Amino acid sequence: MKVSAKYLFTVSLAVAFLAGAFLSTPNARACSWSYIIWGMRTKPADPLFRFERNHKAGYIDSSGKIILEPTLPAGDNSFGEFHEGLLAVKDDDGYRYIDRSGSVVFNVDAWLAFDFSEGLAPAAKYDGKPKWGFIDRSGHFVIPPQYFGVDPFSEGLARVSVSSEVGSTGYIDKQGNFAIPARLSYGSSFHEGRAAVIIDGPCRIANGGSCARPEFRPTQPAATYDCRYAFIDRSGMPVSDLRFEDALDFSEGLAAVLLDGKWGYVDRSGRITISQQFDSAESFSEGVATVRQNGKTGFIDHSGNFVIVPGFEFPFMSVGSFSDGRALIAKTEGAGKTVYQFIDKTGNPAFPGKFAAASPFAYGLAHVALQGRGGGNHAWINTSGKVVFAYSDKH
Repeated sequence: MKVSAKYLFTVSLAVAFLAGAFLSTPNARACSWSYIIWGMRTKPADPLFRFERNHKAGYIDSSGKIILEPTLPAGDNSFGEFHEGLLAVKDDDGYRYIDRSGSVVFNVDAWLAFDFSEGLAPAAKYDGKPKWGFIDRSGHFVIPPQYFGVDPFSEGLARVSVSSEVGSTGYIDKQGNFAIPARLSYGSSFHEGRAAVIIDGPCRIANGGSCARPEFRPTQPAATYDCRYAFIDRSGMPVSDLRFEDALDFSEGLAAVLLDGKWGYVDRSGRITISQQFDSAESFSEGVATVRQNGKTGFIDHSGNFVIVPGFEFPFMSVGSFSDGRALIAKTEGAGKTVYQFIDKTGNPAFPGKFAAASPFAYGLAHVALQGRGGGNHAWINTSGKVVFAYSDKH
């Protein structure tokens, strides 16, 4: 199975795997990701950018102006985004949600609480085991904590798992009613009116403890069905009869799918529009998608034509997607040292400079480590490579 090109984290193993990005118990995930530098990881986060001083976090805007002084717990690099004007901050007694001025908007007594999406945020109570629900912008549970796992709302629906048993995944609306019954073995969040699901089943994850994308197998060895992916619409109906070995979310009208061991792309009707020919494939972003063929990585357009021919190979460790006209690449130099730089859509360096760590661009800025430079050891830079805000995390 394909492993996504995630290049900004180190991996630590836990004891079991819960499919997708379900929010559930800490020991129900095969991998916990710890990014080596903070950056915006989810869409649509608010355009506020974190920095650290003396192990405290603050925020700047896209011009480099300090919006929030560094008074907040730094926490993990995987968290700390503002969403819908609010930031979740962990306290001893639960969570407080603050606005961009740092003022507390509300407190919530929760075991875990996460970012807002479409006016609601996943949150859990713990009583021997976690139970997940959703809070509103006053901090009250408007969908009671009752689920084994949940995803944030996307396009008006949230994926939930009612128990730890296979075949217990479905989708609820914002009133907590099931729009799609909880009978699926797996489901992704909705994107562009489509979600990738496993309809046949029951199916179980076969590669628990792996950091790769989950592999599903029938629960019974003699089962006559397989555990392939289909795309459904918001009514829960498959959009075509095609089934896939793996499938990514839709982006820009296309979704990457794995069929007969090769990756290609389908449109929203489920029709194959770019034939299966790639060793790996990523979602489209800014009109192009990262693909790997014959051991080399390049970029294709919506017609499947190469706009940057496959040329990135070892020692390139990874090649990211385009954002703000720039893609982040990582490669090994010297004695196993990884360096990061940005390319433009010609495949050439977007500007001079290599970094010890970097995040992709978002809202015109990227976070980089500036080892050996004056004025601080970290910075936020613009798409020309110019430093907008430099700082040292030590003082």
